[in-house]
Amino acid sequence: MRTGWLGFWVVAAVGAAGCGPSYGGQDAKTPDEIIAEQERLGAEQEKDRAAQEYTGPVDETDMEKKKQWDKKQVDLEMKRAVRSAETCPGSVTEKSPVVTVKASVTCGNDGHAKKATISEHEDTEVGKCVLRAMNSVIVPAYVGNEETVEWEIELKEPEKKSDKGDKKKAPEKKKPEKKAEESEE
Repeated sequence: MRTGWLGFWVVAAVGAAGCGPSYGGQDAKTPDEIIAEQERLGAEQEKDRAAQEYTGPVDETDMEKKKQWDKKQVDLEMKRAVRSAETCPGSVTEKSPVVTVKASVTCGNDGHAKKATISEHEDTEVGKCVLRAMNSVIVPAYVGNEETVEWEIELKEPEKKSDKGDKKKAPEKKKPEKKAEESEE
């Protein structure tokens, strides 16, 4: 009798497990149903994104600021070029004028000097040297129109080196002093 009841309970448990809940709508979806479901999910995502979107003020980004004309760096590069141009009278063989010339450098968007002019003496060796120095200016690339920078360059006579005062005498070496030997006792 015990075996009978045990068998009954085993059969009842297996039967109950096999008869689980029914999941309706397990049919294969048609292409129209798949597209409709995808569109519904896409509309939900758009709604969620619109709810989380930033609507505050939008300023310039750091990258946009870097792409602007950098006046500070331009001044630095022009000072370098002017120091080079001021040495031109000493680097050419012809007699150089002692004047102050106005230089104008036009920079392209890539940062390289496109055109350089000076107010006078362009056709002399010194003028050509000054133009080479000004044409070598390279500033950081920027977005916008071409920029023109005006600068004054003072061309002076080169300093002459004199043989008398330039040579410094080497300091005399002192001989180490010998210590007096201590007397023996």
